[in-house]
Order: sequence, then structure tokens, then C-alpha cells
Amino acid sequence: MDEFLAPRILIVAGKGGVGKTTAAAALALIAARHGRKVCVAEVDRKGSLARLLGGRTHLTYEPAELTPGVWGVNIAPEEALAEYLEVQYKMKRISRVFTSTHFVDYVATAAPGLKDILVLGKVWYLEKNRAAGTRHDFDTIVLDAPAAGHMLQFLSAPMGLSDAVRVGPIRRQAEWLVEMLQDESRTRVHLVTLPEEMPVTETLETDAALRERIGISAGPVLANAVYQPLLSKSETKLFGELADDGSLDELCGEANEVGLRLEHDDLEALLGYARFRDARRSIQQKHLKALKRGVAQPVLELPFVFSAGLALPDVELLADVIEQQVAAL
Repeated sequence: MDEFLAPRILIVAGKGGVGKTTAAAALALIAARHGRKVCVAEVDRKGSLARLLGGRTHLTYEPAELTPGVWGVNIAPEEALAEYLEVQYKMKRISRVFTSTHFVDYVATAAPGLKDILVLGKVWYLEKNRAAGTRHDFDTIVLDAPAAGHMLQFLSAPMGLSDAVRVGPIRRQAEWLVEMLQDESRTRVHLVTLPEEMPVTETLETDAALRERIGISAGPVLANAVYQPLLSKSETKLFGELADDGSLDELCGEANEVGLRLEHDDLEALLGYARFRDARRSIQQKHLKALKRGVAQPVLELPFVFSAGLALPDVELLADVIEQQVAAL
């Protein structure tokens, strides 16, 4: 676990809808359990990260404690630009004049990748404990990165800036970001996927691009929403035999004798659902095999959580599973 949590920056990335934010929250909990002071950062305004960790509805640019040991922050590019002007050029009084959302959008159109660089710059400030205002001195920073389609552009933005600007402070600062991302002792990416054809294919392509184009270290891949067997093979076989020879009513009678009220339809539904789970699991296992063949790093399997709305207890369950599987590596 110490090796798993060794880099100070853990970037969680994946295709939209695969449970990336939930995985980021689970990693933050694990780091806090092991004595780290953790900052978990989101780069959009969905607000789900704070809810998953039992905190307030929306995160702001100022870190706020969500659960013991875990602080949350929303990295808005316009706020990051204001902080950059204040920290780097001592322009606190006029920095806010240039940091409206419309102004940042206008400049970002003229300089593609600017928003990504501002977000990564904030991560650099957090790692170095050089952010303006309160000093938090975080041990671990978990970044809930943009969805995979934008993620490669997001992580490669400093390289593009470093190539475009040859001299001066901007060049030097771009190099700092490149060094941060490519230093495996400082930064690691964890890809999150579902055991389905399209997410696995995209994960394999992203993993290759991370290594070949960006040179960033990748940690274990998190395969989310994996179905677990409801019944063992022998139990499924037994239920099937009882259903085929009409013995389910007899089983219900025996259950009622010991105080367990069962109906014939209950057992039929249980058998049908167990078979459905087995069929889904069989499909998922095929895609998991393709994933494990295609990546060099281990694949951790997270169970499908059957919950109407994910909350802190569900994230704690996933954190438990990750810890157990990391310990078994």
C-alpha cells in the first residue's frame, strides 16, 4: 500500500460514465486511512464528488474538509488564472479584472490548452504548497481528470506550451508541469473502465497513448461495476434441478417449517436473476481478459454496487475492495 500511495499526485481518468469520480473518492479515502492528508480535486461543476464523500453540495476553489483527512476543491480555470497572476506576478489588485469566465474563454480560444495548463498549474501549486492564501501542505492530491476524450489533450497541454514558447518564465513554468507529470515518483495515472467492449477498447488506446505520447506513469487499472456471482455453480445447478422436477413447492414448505416464509415465485425469481447475473458476468469476464492482456499493470475489479444513489458508505465499500486487492498483488 505504501508503494501504491507513493506518488503525491494520483490522476484518475477514464471514459465518461465509467465511475471515474467514484473511484477518485475511494482512492482519497484509502490515502486518508493510511495517514495522508488528502486533497481531492474536480475540474468540472457536477458537484458529485462532495456528495460521495459526505460533504457539502458544491466544492469551491478554497479547499474544504469533506470527511476526516480529506479536503475537496473545485479547480475553476478563471480562479486558477487569478491565483497565477497573484503568485507569479504579484498582481493581486488587478488579477480579478482579467479572470471573468468570458475573458478566460476568449483567451483560451486564442491559446488552445490554456485552461488545461491553468488546472495543472493549480495541481502543481498544491503539490508544492505554494497556493495563495491558506497553506494546507497536502500529502496526497487525487485529481478527478476530464473524461478520456479530453484527458490526453489535458495532460499533453504543458508539452505543447513548452514546444511553442522557447524562452522566458512561461517556458520555465511549462517545463515544471512536464517534469511533474513525467516524474513517476510524483505522478501516477489510474485508468477507470467498465468490463464492456467500448470502454475497454478506449482504455487500451488511452493506456498506450499515455506511455508513448506523454510518458506518464500508469498504476493499476480499476475495472468498475463487475458483477459478482449471486449463487455458486452447485447452488445454481441445484435450484435448476428443483425447478425442472417441480420441487420448489416442497422446498417452500420446508422453509416455512423453520420460519422462513417463501413463495414459489420468490424462488423462480431468484433462479432467474442468478442466471442473468451469470450471463452478464460471463460477458464481462471476456472483456476483462482482453483488458488484462492489453495492459502491463494489474487490473483491480470493483463490484457493481446496487444502490439507488451512491453515497459515502458505498465509497467506503469500494475503498475496502481496492485495499484488499492491492494487498494481494
